[in-house]
Amino acid sequence: MVGFLLVAQVRTTEGLRDRLATEREENLARILADLSRESDRLQSELTEGRLTLAALQSSAQSGELALATLQRRLDELRILAGVVPAEGRGVELVVSDPDRLLLQEQLVDTVQELRDAGAEVIAVNGLRLIASSAFSTEQRRLLVDGYPLDVPYRISAIGPAETMAKALVIPGGAVDALESVPHVAVTVQTKGKIEVPARSSAPLFRYGRPASPPGPSPEE
Repeated sequence: MVGFLLVAQVRTTEGLRDRLATEREENLARILADLSRESDRLQSELTEGRLTLAALQSSAQSGELALATLQRRLDELRILAGVVPAEGRGVELVVSDPDRLLLQEQLVDTVQELRDAGAEVIAVNGLRLIASSAFSTEQRRLLVDGYPLDVPYRISAIGPAETMAKALVIPGGAVDALESVPHVAVTVQTKGKIEVPARSSAPLFRYGRPASPPGPSPEE
């Protein structure tokens, strides 16, 4: 079979050479011009194919990058909303208040101090705080989001542990403010791993809803 193909190829090449040898000069010029145009066309198709392939590869990579970015942003929003557990380095405050003399404002100031120092996730007695969380008082008992808090109060915060710990103990800071109340004692401890549970349910919005994008102007 190989021998047959070789013989056929040789005969075809010889036949083409014999035919070209008998062609007139103007016909040879025309054949050469046709071959040149065909070569240019094939080269153009090859270039377009390469550009299309590069564009498809770039589009796929861009899509993967966009998807990864959106997934990361979604994970961050889930953490902020408190609907998924979180873990990481941070600090833990244990606030002893045997006489229950602390006020809600003092816990609010402590939480705000932690947020200012870079806390990303905060929980009080295991209850995850979110943007809408609020402290209140009922019959000398502190509550957060309507849940009563038992003493001692344990405030866990995930974030830059050393920075948060230093911010809490600066003179006149959160620890000094808490310990200014009689019989209140505070301990601050940095930890390599703090686990904060998710909220038992996602927050419900009664009034807010996503804004619709603006429509085209009349001129458009």
